[in-house]
Amino acid sequence: MTTTYTGQIRTTGRKMGYVRTPDFEGSVEFDERNLGTALDRDTVTFEVRGKNREGQLQGKIISVDKRAKDVFVGQIKEVFDREKKKRVVKFVADQRGFWPEAKILNVQKFKKLDRKKILIKLEKWDNAKRDPEFIIVDVLGKAGHHETEMKAAVLDRGLVMGFPPEVEKAAQKIKEEAPKLFEQELEKRRDMRDRLTFTIDPFDAKDFDDALSLTTLDNGNYEVGIHIADPSFFVRPGSILDEEAVKRATSIYLVDRTIPMLPEVLSNDLCSLNPNEEKLTFSAVFEMDAAGNIYDRWFGRTITISDRRFNYEEAQEILDTGNGDHAEDLKIMSEMAKAMKKQEIAQGKIEFESTEVQFKLDEHMFPISVYEKERTWTMEMIEEFMLLANKEVSKFVSVGPDGQEMKRPFIYRIHDKPKAEKIIQAAGVLEKIGFETEISSEGAISSKEINRILSEHRGEDIEEFISMTLLRSMRKAEYSTKNIGHFGLGFKHYSHFTSPIRRYPDMIAHRYLQKYLDGDSVPASEKGLIEELAIHSSEMEKRAVDAERASVKFKYTELFSTKIGDELVGMVSGVTKYGIFVEDKETKAEGMVNVRNMGGDFFKYDDKTLTMRGQSSGAVYKIGDTVTVKVKDVDIEERKIDFEIA
Repeated sequence: MTTTYTGQIRTTGRKMGYVRTPDFEGSVEFDERNLGTALDRDTVTFEVRGKNREGQLQGKIISVDKRAKDVFVGQIKEVFDREKKKRVVKFVADQRGFWPEAKILNVQKFKKLDRKKILIKLEKWDNAKRDPEFIIVDVLGKAGHHETEMKAAVLDRGLVMGFPPEVEKAAQKIKEEAPKLFEQELEKRRDMRDRLTFTIDPFDAKDFDDALSLTTLDNGNYEVGIHIADPSFFVRPGSILDEEAVKRATSIYLVDRTIPMLPEVLSNDLCSLNPNEEKLTFSAVFEMDAAGNIYDRWFGRTITISDRRFNYEEAQEILDTGNGDHAEDLKIMSEMAKAMKKQEIAQGKIEFESTEVQFKLDEHMFPISVYEKERTWTMEMIEEFMLLANKEVSKFVSVGPDGQEMKRPFIYRIHDKPKAEKIIQAAGVLEKIGFETEISSEGAISSKEINRILSEHRGEDIEEFISMTLLRSMRKAEYSTKNIGHFGLGFKHYSHFTSPIRRYPDMIAHRYLQKYLDGDSVPASEKGLIEELAIHSSEMEKRAVDAERASVKFKYTELFSTKIGDELVGMVSGVTKYGIFVEDKETKAEGMVNVRNMGGDFFKYDDKTLTMRGQSSGAVYKIGDTVTVKVKDVDIEERKIDFEIA
């Protein structure tokens, strides 16, 4: 009997596929004859049929178990077909991994599709010997136009944009019934409207998930309230609103807009903790001292009112100067957050620094400039209190009064330890460019060692490359019912509880936390349902991040299309046999200097040192070098920026 395996396939436009599973060291390769009807990222069952001359494992797809998606964005184009050796008209997908010839059944119904992006849907493909059948479901607009490309970034990943009318209607009905519901809840909830409460968010935020309150107690300690919006009260399981929220699972953040998980009448209005408005909330309340130690905790549904809305910059200025609204309260919370952060780092939290950029757009949505978002301490301060709530909620559900782990069904945010081969690979890259790392012979690395490497190069140009190299060696955080802890944070227990307006797993956490607070017994059979939602939420989170990155890449190429011929100073961020990658120090955009554009010399790649060396001049390019380059060309459609050495 032939042994079969299951995994997710990645395909290429050259009609090849690859699957990586724990069963094999490397990937299993599939050529066109053995791809079956598998599309990029589908879950497939396959068998292994030996190795080719180079030692590459060869496989054959037995079945497609689950489609990653059934919609694709692209254009009808005239292109050169290598096999037919002539120009042909065909569907060319935006997604590079799309490989089959698409048979579009209703293409004749649409006129003037030249330079238009279309959305097609898979209708039928059950025979690998026949081309898959699609229909056009939408014409998105002219390729290269802002609105077209924003739609494409979202729809091509199987995500959705607007809400169906019936969903908007259901949300509006809840808004109209809210005053009556609020009165009914007054007697059931803990009233915390007398506590000093404020929100601290980005200046352009429209939905406010969380607020903090601070009260000085008679014993000198503090009552710290972490108050979270309570959409799970309004969005009931099985309702049309809940079904829509499940489908989306997350809000999406593009360069020019937010696509919310919940209709705006809920996300920006009824549930949002807007200033000077009474709100229904779910709170985590702690008795703490100035050093961040916890003496008591309480979880439950509350009624709160935000007295003040700060943006991060306002709150930071008050902390820096000691003057302004609630300066003393902000100072107390800041000191608590610093103490908690110090303790977390000592216990294994990894301090990865991330760069986030924001585009300034004109009235036509064309990028004028791009700048790096400043990361203020007030951002970290708020994060610390959100981490506290997430951690303690998870501990409450998971650990009994006797300290024993309980197996109650719940949704966790987990982060597994990195794979040994990934760590060995990352360490090898860092050592080639001159940075020593301490890893075990089995490929294990401690969070303390990661922090040492990061801190030694904090503030240097090379810091971001080192951070990204180590970050890529990490596994992705995801949702699961299996609590294995969070390696990156160093937490044994961790869940997502603090952003239910924009993340469905947080709503799940709210619902089950309330069940356990009420003393309800949750059958073990529900764990399977939660796990399905966890897997789905993890997948939708990946797609949303992918869409966000696609919108950023589009704006970068648009911006640099106006800079052809300009010189800029950048850092070598990567070296390959094809050339070097350079990151612009000002905008953080990355482009490539092809080996042909590196100057009047023949350059050869050295994979042992990750360098490019000129044979005549002896010039060497390595990661971390500062170089001056000129913008040579920009391909907006391919999202590529080409540089040449100036």
